[in-house]
Amino acid sequence: MTAIHLEDTGATAPTLPAFLDVPQAAAHLGVHAALVYKEIRAGRLRAVKIGARVIRIPREALDAYVAAQSTGAN
Repeated sequence: MTAIHLEDTGATAPTLPAFLDVPQAAAHLGVHAALVYKEIRAGRLRAVKIGARVIRIPREALDAYVAAQSTGAN
């Protein structure tokens, strides 16, 4: 199977919104929403709680989380 890179197709990566809800963050990371909630509770992923029920993850926090989790493996 051949990998297709965005730069090879001329396509650009989709721009993330400034704040993501948990399902959006999970989809971006390719994980289940339960893992995103777990990482928020553990303090490894910063999130903002709005009111009693709404949780949003700042794009910068998601980028920082990905950078911290990177192992350097390709």
